[in-house]
Amino acid sequence: MDVELIAVGTELLDLGRSDTNSEWLTERLLRVGARVTARTAVGDDVPRIAGQIRTALARADLVIVSGGLGPTGDDRTREAVASALGAPLERDPAMAGALEARFRVHGRRFSDHQRSQADRPRGARWLANPVGIAPGFVVDGPGVALVVLPGVPAELRAIFDLEVAPLVPRRTPRARRVLKIAGRTESWVDERIRDLYAEPGTTVTILARPEGIEVSLQVHGADAGDATSRLDALDARIAQRVGVDLFGRDGDTLAAVTGELLRRAGLTLGTAESCTGGMMAGAVTDVPGSSAWFRGGVVAYSDELKVELAGVSRATLAEHGAVSAAVAVELAHGARVRCGAAVGVGITGVAGPAGGTPAKPVGLVHVAVDREGSLSERELRLGGDREAIRRRTVTSALDVVRRALLEPR
Repeated sequence: MDVELIAVGTELLDLGRSDTNSEWLTERLLRVGARVTARTAVGDDVPRIAGQIRTALARADLVIVSGGLGPTGDDRTREAVASALGAPLERDPAMAGALEARFRVHGRRFSDHQRSQADRPRGARWLANPVGIAPGFVVDGPGVALVVLPGVPAELRAIFDLEVAPLVPRRTPRARRVLKIAGRTESWVDERIRDLYAEPGTTVTILARPEGIEVSLQVHGADAGDATSRLDALDARIAQRVGVDLFGRDGDTLAAVTGELLRRAGLTLGTAESCTGGMMAGAVTDVPGSSAWFRGGVVAYSDELKVELAGVSRATLAEHGAVSAAVAVELAHGARVRCGAAVGVGITGVAGPAGGTPAKPVGLVHVAVDREGSLSERELRLGGDREAIRRRTVTSALDVVRRALLEPR
């Protein structure tokens, strides 16, 4: 079954606003065996919404519209659906009465604007809203269904699970998994697994994420057990090809995986950060239970504090400069010794947008790991703005620690 999602709301087109409803619906639809083929966000404009609906109905088996079912003037989804279907809006007296009764129970005034939530296109049937006011509705057509849901996330999710999921015919049993790879590019991963794309009953998707590359696997089988068995076999083949670059699966994060390696080895971690300003310590302490293996950290932004707090020598700073492999190594050593940890991490670099030179441009970062005197150091040349450089530095630093812990002693 091919599904298209249309999210309604002018606010969704503003910078910084995410369409979390469509993300959630996509995950749920995949779980029940449907395929999302398109996702669209459209402003609160009746002709535009109607046009998107007509386009989606022409090519999908199921169209789900979310948002715009409230009582305010900018809630125009009902009118747009009616326009797209060429059907009049009709008020359901029974639904209007039920809504008014719910308002009375809560001691709220029921206005004519609120009564509009009982309007639906002719031929639609209601979808019960167990946690809110505005009901959803569905219109069944020849070979295609149109589902309309409120935009409030809790209400959308409750209606979907109760009323919509049973409408989706389940396909062949399927197993899903996401493999996570650090320190490599999309093209590097693609070259190593491209031949697996043609495996029967298999879908492989590669996506770049802030923590690295994600390889999404979907495998169909004769039954659930067969699908899982085939997925495990595919997972093993990819793992063999990418080796130590594979750091986790599904919900794993680099910080959590690195922390688990430290915990299993009975080791602790300390950090000394300059250009990241404590972001690595923040990522580490986001992991529940990190107090078992994270001792603490130092943010040594100025040269004076690199000397006083992290033990970097003035001679090293004078000879090599603050952004250098030598200083990163001394920061790592200082983090290990002064935090009383088994493993120390040192980070220094130029995050920009200013401060770069031809010899040390913006994006140059040095990361060092000191594991009880055994050193690992990596020079990074990162692109992007200041935030991206700092974020990618933390990811790389965690990966350097992870790889150091995997090396035989």
